[in-house]
Amino acid sequence: MSRVSSLYRLQEIDLDLQRSQTRIDEIDALLEQDEDLRKARTVLETREAELVEARKQNSSAKHTVASQREKIAQAEKTLYSGVVSNPKELQDLQMESESLRRYLETLEDRYLEEMLSLEQVELAHLEATEALDVIQQRRARQHRELTEEKQDLIGNLARLDEERRAAIADVSEQDSATYEDLKERLGGFVLAVLKDTVCGACGVELARSKQQEVISGNELIRCSQCSRILYAG
Repeated sequence: MSRVSSLYRLQEIDLDLQRSQTRIDEIDALLEQDEDLRKARTVLETREAELVEARKQNSSAKHTVASQREKIAQAEKTLYSGVVSNPKELQDLQMESESLRRYLETLEDRYLEEMLSLEQVELAHLEATEALDVIQQRRARQHRELTEEKQDLIGNLARLDEERRAAIADVSEQDSATYEDLKERLGGFVLAVLKDTVCGACGVELARSKQQEVISGNELIRCSQCSRILYAG
């Protein structure tokens, strides 16, 4: 294997290592993301508080109606018991009974409104509960899939590390130092494939006198524009 071929093999391994590590970092970030879950829980907590209050209001309205009916029953019991015989008192009792009944209608309307409101709040609570359940199930599935993918990538990193050790053994110390220096300066892409007569990275045409040297792969021929080592492929 030529000098350049050895370096190109090393670069391919390093790029695979970089891609795998980048994906692992992405997975870690995704596993930590729980914004949708927190929002759904917050919504459900709000709906639960609303449900408690709606039930409280409904119970209060129901109790008020029952109490009003009891007052009416007591007033009419007195009215028709025969205990009161004074016409003026009987008239007053009759008016009181009618007033109590009119107010009962108002209270029953309020109770009906509270019941309808409770139904709406219960529906909203149910929807929030179901929404949270859907998100939790989706999150659990995603977590499982991402965790499995991460484990595969970790295994891939171990395999690539072994391949890199084998690849670096075929590279001289001088070439290795050159490679590492360029890798740091050029962001990982140290070698560029020569496409016909131009650099595959920046498109600059290579002088014909250098093309054969690139093809032989025995010398590290650099692109005059981007400084990458040219590889014939």
